Amino acid sequence: MEFSENYFDEYVLQGGITMLALLPLSIVTLGIIVQRFLDLRSSRVMPGELIETAGSIHDQQAFDEFRERLPAQSSPLARVILDYIEAGERGEPTHPDVNPTPIDDMSDRLYQSLSSLSTAYVIAPLIGVLGTTVGIMGTFEQFSVVGKRDMSALVSAIDKSLITTMWGLIIAVPAYYFYALLRNKIFFYERDRFPHLLKRIMKQLSPFIRTIGGDSPFNRIS
Repeated sequence: MEFSENYFDEYVLQGGITMLALLPLSIVTLGIIVQRFLDLRSSRVMPGELIETAGSIHDQQAFDEFRERLPAQSSPLARVILDYIEAGERGEPTHPDVNPTPIDDMSDRLYQSLSSLSTAYVIAPLIGVLGTTVGIMGTFEQFSVVGKRDMSALVSAIDKSLITTMWGLIIAVPAYYFYALLRNKIFFYERDRFPHLLKRIMKQLSPFIRTIGGDSPFNRIS
């Protein structure tokens, strides 16, 4: 217990007022990392139930029911499928190789969901350096008005000033690492999983897509 109190005093309280920003930022950053990993799980991005349902459609009625349920689903795959269906209804291509726009749009939204994480790894070191700068300035100002020069006290004061820089890096390094990891995960979805999966799904669905105001099937994929 005493060790914990000493640790808290040495690495938190001694950091000064800047720690009021760095401590909440570290907690928020950790929460964002965990949340984004949960959101980008394969089972959440491309639910197996949705894939199975899309693959089992063999008549117009089943397609119409599937089409009506899509807007209520929150998974990225559901959104992309709906975008392709709406594109087909407008008379646009539904093949991912010919019309990659729905996949690109969804990928952009997934990349944008990481913006808060990228902000954290940028501003955390800056806040840390700001705290260190303020601490060192205060230390020199204090030593300039006292007659006695104690080098050990000066070193100790500078050491305390560096606490905020340490905290900034503790936040920034993991944030940058996981940001890069999550971007690679999204890139894998964008370039591999989505195109391959949607080629199969849209081949199944395209015969049942009807243009707005028309009755005949549209956009068959050979």
